[in-house]
Amino acid sequence: MTQSPNIMWFDPLLRAKTTELAHSVQCLRDALLLHETDIGARKRARKEADKTKFGLAIEALACNLILLSAIGSGPKLAVPRSHGFLWRGNGNANPVYGQHFLSAMDGLAFLGLIEEEQRGYRLSDKMRVPSLIRPSTALAQHLPLAPPDWRSVMQIDDPALIILKEGKDDDGRAHAMAFRESAKTRQFSGQMRRINEFLRSADIEVTGQNTGLSLGRDGQVIAPYRRSLRRIFNNADWKQGGRLAGGFWMGMARTERFERIRIQGERIADVDYRQLFPRLAYVRAGKPQPEGDIYDVAGDGSGRDGWKTLMNALLFSDGPLRNWPDRTLQHFPSGTKLRDAIKMLAARHAPIADLFGVGLGFQLMRIESDMLIGVVTYLASLGVTALPLHDAVLVAESKAYVAKDAMQAAFSMATGSSCAIVSIEFCPK
Repeated sequence: MTQSPNIMWFDPLLRAKTTELAHSVQCLRDALLLHETDIGARKRARKEADKTKFGLAIEALACNLILLSAIGSGPKLAVPRSHGFLWRGNGNANPVYGQHFLSAMDGLAFLGLIEEEQRGYRLSDKMRVPSLIRPSTALAQHLPLAPPDWRSVMQIDDPALIILKEGKDDDGRAHAMAFRESAKTRQFSGQMRRINEFLRSADIEVTGQNTGLSLGRDGQVIAPYRRSLRRIFNNADWKQGGRLAGGFWMGMARTERFERIRIQGERIADVDYRQLFPRLAYVRAGKPQPEGDIYDVAGDGSGRDGWKTLMNALLFSDGPLRNWPDRTLQHFPSGTKLRDAIKMLAARHAPIADLFGVGLGFQLMRIESDMLIGVVTYLASLGVTALPLHDAVLVAESKAYVAKDAMQAAFSMATGSSCAIVSIEFCPK
């Protein structure tokens, strides 16, 4: 799917926070229902259940458009229209979606309340252009858009606290799939529910929002209400993946996190595992950890970022790696061949070379995510707010060493090894 730095992706979890906005949404819904009646768009009036679903779609659209209007860069809102998405029978379908969602957008467009910038279309098997809309000036007569009252919007918890994804299809996408509830899935959901309950009441702020909102790299609004997390497992296997997703901080650039996030009024520290996946691979192989920086394959620090990307790609690859990973070749001397780089890497890390190309990465990711779940849960029991970020947590500066100790202990408990390297990065002064 094509990406744009100035597209905001529709969030079906947005709702009216204030009674004033809820009333405005109700009036907007009634206006659209009256419009349907006037033009004879429906042979029969909507039943109450259908009206409720239609109103839910209107509310989610209205809240998204309010946030969109608060972003100074003037982005467009990318909305789903494909039947394959809106009616996907994956067991986790959001009630906002369905024919009522399309009817709501069509009604808003017919009344001149939104403008359709483009209808989505398919460029190729792996590339699609999204449908884009934006509010018209007339919508301000119905919603608080001038100025946009974005603080009247909230995000509800995702009802799907855990998601099991299939393997990637021919388009390179992995869809969520239905699964049967079990003691294990209830345990996973319970962990996420407790984490979200703690984060919901935590003192977390984002500075610089008095003049408006901004978009993260994930195409979602950077706002402190976006702290409801879900856990995503991969390849139709509960033993693979399990990383957390959904937090506003995940779409921010590293420097921006330091500059703008405050926890209990403090600047944050980034506490992370160093070279985690290869160290877990050495533990899996039962081999002693190598001395020094695992990613310094050349021995002089050159091309470290390239070696890091290549090594992790080999750990995730299920079979021989036939092409350079994206943004990797640039870190190597001109003319370097992939097979030569792989040979050099395998020689440098011979004890785990037989783990390259066997699809181990998602199993290592599951260990990583279990450790982060344990760390965040333990810190919450101490009253310490920790924002998880793959192999790291963001905490208030004064809690950095508490988090470091917790991460060291989590690694030892998960692996039986004390070889973890946990580093702390404080906000640059």
